[in-house]
Amino acid sequence: MAQPRGLFLVLLLLLLGGGPGTAVVIPPEFPQPPELIEEPPPQLVVFPSDDVIMKCAATGNPPVQYQWTREELPFEPQEHPGVWLGPEPGTLQMNASAAGRLQGVFRCRASNELGTALSRESRLIAENTPQWPKEKVTPVEVEEGDPVVLPCDPPKSAVPPKIYWLNSRIVHIAQDARVSMGQDGFLYFANAQVGDSHPDYICHAHYLGPRTIIQKEPLDLRVTPSNSLQFRRPRLLVPREPQPPVVALRGETLVLECIAEGLPTPAVRWRRLNGELPPRAVLENFNKTLRLREVREEDDGEYRCEASNSRGTAAHSHRVTVQAAPYWVRQPQSGVFGPGESARLDCRVGGKPRPLLSWSINGVPLNEAPGAARWVLRDGALLLPQLLPNESLVAQCQARNPHGHLLANAFVHVVELPVRILGPAQAPYAVVENGTALLHCRTFGTPTPSIQWLTPALEPALLDDRVFVFTNGTLRLAPVGRGDAGPYTCRADNGHSNASATALLHVRAPTRLLETPRSVTAKKGQAVTFRCVAQFDPQLTTNGLEWRRDGELLRDTPDSDKYSLLGDTLRVSGVDYGDQGTFSCRAWTLLDHVEAAAELRVVGRPGPPRDLQVLEVGERQVRLSWTPGEEHNSPVEKFVVEEEEGIFSPGVFEERLTVPGGQPWAALSLSPYGRYRFRVRAANAYGRGEPSAASAAISTPPAAPEQNPGGVKGEGNETNNLVISWEPLPPRAWNAPQVQYRVQWRQLEPAGGPWEEQTVGGPPLVLGDTPTFSPYQIRVQAINEVGKGPEPPLVTGYSGEDLPLVYPENVGVEIVNSSSVRVEWSLQRDPKMLRGHLRGFRVLYWRDGWVGERARRHAPAPEPPPQNGEGPPGVLTVSGEASGVLLGGLRPWSRYRLRVLVFNGRGDGPPSDEFRFETPEGVPGPPEQLLLERVGDSRLALRWRRPRHPNGLLTGFLLQYRREPPGPYDDADDDAGDDVTEEASPPEMSFPPGTLNTTLRGLHRRARYRILLRALTAAGAGPPLQRLGSLSPEPALPLLGVVEVGEVGEDFMELRWSLARPQPDLEFEVQIQSKSREGPWFLSGRTNSSARRFRLEELHPGTSYRVQFVGRSHSGESVPFWQSEVQTNGTLLLVPAGSFATQGWFIGLVSAAVLLLLLLLILCFIKRSKGGKYSVKDKEDTQGDSEARPMKDETFGEYRSLESDGEEKASGSSVAPPGGGLGSDDSLAGYGGSADVQFNEDGSFIGQYSGARGTAGSSPPNSPGAAPALD
Repeated sequence: MAQPRGLFLVLLLLLLGGGPGTAVVIPPEFPQPPELIEEPPPQLVVFPSDDVIMKCAATGNPPVQYQWTREELPFEPQEHPGVWLGPEPGTLQMNASAAGRLQGVFRCRASNELGTALSRESRLIAENTPQWPKEKVTPVEVEEGDPVVLPCDPPKSAVPPKIYWLNSRIVHIAQDARVSMGQDGFLYFANAQVGDSHPDYICHAHYLGPRTIIQKEPLDLRVTPSNSLQFRRPRLLVPREPQPPVVALRGETLVLECIAEGLPTPAVRWRRLNGELPPRAVLENFNKTLRLREVREEDDGEYRCEASNSRGTAAHSHRVTVQAAPYWVRQPQSGVFGPGESARLDCRVGGKPRPLLSWSINGVPLNEAPGAARWVLRDGALLLPQLLPNESLVAQCQARNPHGHLLANAFVHVVELPVRILGPAQAPYAVVENGTALLHCRTFGTPTPSIQWLTPALEPALLDDRVFVFTNGTLRLAPVGRGDAGPYTCRADNGHSNASATALLHVRAPTRLLETPRSVTAKKGQAVTFRCVAQFDPQLTTNGLEWRRDGELLRDTPDSDKYSLLGDTLRVSGVDYGDQGTFSCRAWTLLDHVEAAAELRVVGRPGPPRDLQVLEVGERQVRLSWTPGEEHNSPVEKFVVEEEEGIFSPGVFEERLTVPGGQPWAALSLSPYGRYRFRVRAANAYGRGEPSAASAAISTPPAAPEQNPGGVKGEGNETNNLVISWEPLPPRAWNAPQVQYRVQWRQLEPAGGPWEEQTVGGPPLVLGDTPTFSPYQIRVQAINEVGKGPEPPLVTGYSGEDLPLVYPENVGVEIVNSSSVRVEWSLQRDPKMLRGHLRGFRVLYWRDGWVGERARRHAPAPEPPPQNGEGPPGVLTVSGEASGVLLGGLRPWSRYRLRVLVFNGRGDGPPSDEFRFETPEGVPGPPEQLLLERVGDSRLALRWRRPRHPNGLLTGFLLQYRREPPGPYDDADDDAGDDVTEEASPPEMSFPPGTLNTTLRGLHRRARYRILLRALTAAGAGPPLQRLGSLSPEPALPLLGVVEVGEVGEDFMELRWSLARPQPDLEFEVQIQSKSREGPWFLSGRTNSSARRFRLEELHPGTSYRVQFVGRSHSGESVPFWQSEVQTNGTLLLVPAGSFATQGWFIGLVSAAVLLLLLLLILCFIKRSKGGKYSVKDKEDTQGDSEARPMKDETFGEYRSLESDGEEKASGSSVAPPGGGLGSDDSLAGYGGSADVQFNEDGSFIGQYSGARGTAGSSPPNSPGAAPALD
């Protein structure tokens, strides 16, 4: 007979723990027993503002009917005001008023004709809104150091509130090892401090159910300061004796607590007497609370807490017994059976004490249920043999002990149905090679059908050792090979009917990782990249690569750039300590996945230490302990203890000491009268970490000073006083709020005067009316309100000094060389005459002129005598005691006089008698000037001046010269470009002292020469004056390449040019002339050839101009060397005919002005021509020395070709190089003041060109005015 459309049952066999069980989901149109899907909570706490809603829902066919019970008695909602059934069947609702009347245990029953299911018990509790009872609060008064307990005692509730302690500003009360809150909500002080005094300690209780926070009346804590703090051993405040054994429930959290009082603040530690503390145990509340999560049976035992300080230890042992509320070991499972089959419902429960187990059928106790005689209880299991066709039922298994109860419903549905395979007739399956294939064959039918699998070869699959068939019909094949692909057939038969289905198996290549990520160690802030390359089967198009950190999937987010996923790479930016962990890449398909992981370790400076505690507080010492913070993957090398002194330097923490990294404690000595706080930093290879939280403040009482001020000295700043000064003690050395200084002194001469003293607040102390430079004994002692410092040392000081009355005697001089002498003297040491500390000597010396300057014709003019016989002397100071000194830096061949005086701290004494001496001759200085001029392709004319410092009688001049390599502007095709070989020794020639010019002949054409000239005295040759000269002619005009017009506007125009070849920078003029208006050339401006561009401005629009470049020739004449025509943009603006420039009166006025200017120029020229004759010496003196007026070998001069002059002078000397002739035809004497050709060190010209500037009044070189001048 065909089954109705939609008739099917889904049977899921769960293979868990104790064996297969059956959970059945039957479609609504098919009869099924009731099964609960929603039931009320075990406990429901309601408040006056709440309505009660208890839900109960179940599935079943026929439709389920609901009934409620209260305290195991039927409960009819319509009989109770304020109670009604909700819109959903099985929902019970009541208002708050009814809930207050109907508190108790409720239960829901869901029934249809196939059975009855029971819900768990639900206890309804109704409470009023909690309120703190009115109470009279009195201040809590204690003495400093005593323990304090501030109670809280909030109103009781079925759901305990959360407790907070705050002040009136809604700020949490700071808690630490000394001050903390217990599990009972009380606030405990191990020892009270004056700073704990506050009038507003407020306990707040937060009730989550009514969403209410209530607060207790503020508690006023008053701590009285104590001058005699007494240390005491710890005493336990929590737990309070006697304490019963602690019962912990399996799976819940155990909380043990020990709170102690004592001074110093006790430290608490925990240990387990019967073993190690479980790893699930954590210490909280500054080690005062032990919290053990997920309690197990093996956690039974004794847990001991010990509170200790420097005075002793208090301990308590918590005896913990682990029990358990009932819990399922094996829960009964619903099942569908055929008539004649047997059913077994297993119900195994654990718990301590052992739970009491009971069965009921359809809500009726088992012994009262119909048919109970056929059923059997065996080892907690209910056996139902030989089920009858209409014997469907719902069984309940209940377990109870003092800690709770359990209830489970399981139905037995008796029905006869033909075999049916649930699912498609041909189902495809895919699996990767070497994987596990699960081919499902879900069947339904009663009696339960048997299942057989056939391979693609139609052989029984169980013949293969790799095959296993589960009781639910699923075939497992592992490992799968490529040859296992194909159709597998499932056959189901229960003796009454049969069915079959096909599973088509496909085998794919497994996913592989070609490159896996590598573990990385990175510093904080760096970026890290992981790479992972995967290979997928081409048929598996649905695949992907994902990254996880510690199992959490990573994704790109637009609001953060921490993780960047790009292809097969993962980039982690700015790694922090929270980023470290395991990074894994997972390549997946619909059939398989493969993973690889790498570790990221972030290293850096350590984290701040925790739980810094101040222990063992003494008058002058303290002991700190702390818990190390995070090492950040680098071991701590040391701890740095920092100290803040809050009286004299509040807010400033200074490094006090360091301890090794394995020592989480430190002992410190303290100074009197201080208020100290401490903090600790950890340091590793990457530096010092952040500091810990600051400790509680510790105060020390005042004490007498332990040291005296340093730097004590006595000296006068006047002739009749004594100033006593010292370095004040730093505030931290005062040992009290203030410090003063007891100053004592006595005069030593005459022998041992009486001691005098004065107490002052600080330095200096000035004593008046003291004898001049008299010794005193001085001592300075620190004192404060507690007492005096240690005995101070004696210091000798002196009263004020006066100017010395003594002077050096037996002054003499020993000549060392031409510029140094040794001065010697002696001094009579009489303190009464010295009148102060001897600071040293001063040598005063004057230079009177050259030796024999009046006796020699060529001696330099004597220096003008000093005013009133004295001028500013040279001074050489000798510190300390001395009897002589080396005086250097003198000029050779000079007359000197000197005096020596002594000085003390007050000033200089009288000078000694004058001593005169002369220095011997020395080598002269370099000639003052050396001028070079090219007078031909192979001749150089030289002219020089005598040395500024001859340092003796000049005996002559020594001239040396050598050829240099060619310069950058020399012509390469001349003989100047020939290879230059280094001469073994350059040619030399000597000249008498009166010769100041010469000409070098027969030189290489266009070559460069380095000239060296030295002056000579009897002491030898002086340093040379060097110049570089060239025989290449200097171009007079720039050599330009292409000249073109650049940018053009209405009133401006730009000209651009290039250079034809490398050449010196030459200046030239740019002139313009209008083509449309007749007129002269106008100067537009000057520029240099290296500028390469020039801008013509202030032009007229639409006008044509002639432009020319004008340079200077060798003779100084203006020579145009480029000309062209240009035109501006725009329209020509015509000048009106009536312009005033064409008026006759204007032309006459301009002509008169020009004539007047010409007359003035003529008068000036006549006046200048009547200046008279003057010698070369006078001219040189007028021009100043070479340092004041730069020589022309350092700037461009004007060039004059001497070869073009037909007139040559015959005076002076002419010198030719070896192989050349000598003569006087080329002497420079006839050219007087004419400019010379000068050269840079590289041989380039360094001047502008001009004609001769000689004057008729110039003296020839041999005139007396040209004699060498001696300074």
